[in-house]
Amino acid sequence: MALAQTAASRQEGKVISDSSPDHLWVELYEGSAHLMVDRAPVNRDGTFTVNAAPTHYYELRVVTRHGDRVMSEHVQFRTGQPVELRLPKSDTARPRPAGPISLLRLAHKPGKDAKKFARTADSLLADGKLPDSVAQLERALEADPQWFEAWNNLGSRRLQMGNYGGAAEAFRRALAIDANSGMVQSNLGLALLFLRDATGAEEAARRALLLEPDSGKASYVAGLALLQQNKRTEEGLAALRAAAKEVPRALLATAEWHCRHDEFRECVADLRTFLKTPRGPNHEAAERWMSLLKKEGRL
Repeated sequence: MALAQTAASRQEGKVISDSSPDHLWVELYEGSAHLMVDRAPVNRDGTFTVNAAPTHYYELRVVTRHGDRVMSEHVQFRTGQPVELRLPKSDTARPRPAGPISLLRLAHKPGKDAKKFARTADSLLADGKLPDSVAQLERALEADPQWFEAWNNLGSRRLQMGNYGGAAEAFRRALAIDANSGMVQSNLGLALLFLRDATGAEEAARRALLLEPDSGKASYVAGLALLQQNKRTEEGLAALRAAAKEVPRALLATAEWHCRHDEFRECVADLRTFLKTPRGPNHEAAERWMSLLKKEGRL
């Protein structure tokens, strides 16, 4: 689950909108693990900065301050070339929240000390010092234990370090503040998959899908959880296919399932579809897999 080794650095972008976008935020998701790695406010002029590695593909979401998604796009940052996101003209018709937003989360303003530790954590992450970044986020949350976004970020960074139990704990602390976050429910489900708690992962994913029915990440977790339990496999495969547009590696999961059940034509079809997606850290392994299938006469 660790991020690729290329160091992250501050990257610039701009949201282009017919109206002032300063009520919006951007969320950056790492492509292979599909975890949020940074979150930043959009300035009045539409500009924003995030921590990102210039050689990686990311999903960049534009959301309201309450987490409602406005749009998303897969991007690759290039040094010195700001990324631009153009909002649709119907931007004024905001999507309605999937569930009530926690009043505790709405009213919360992070404390000065907590924000200082969080900024240090972001700088350390940009320098590739993930363990030190986690330690600073933990200090931020000691100073302000009601900071929803910091708990989610801590969980995501613990996942990257392979601390799955600690990640699940952090996501649960975030959900104690706002149980109606589909994003964090999905993150919790992913952590539980690594802890081999497929039943708990399925429950978290289903809660996420109730909140965000179109969430590819929630469908991805739900599909994996069902296949790991070897129950309702057709439902699991369908969930993974639904997730594939947003989470391309879902195609690798369906390909693996088909290969294990000697359904090689379906396996090859899924691999070929995956290899047409923007190149990422799993493509080399998929190409080797295709070569092996060819050598075995499965193509």
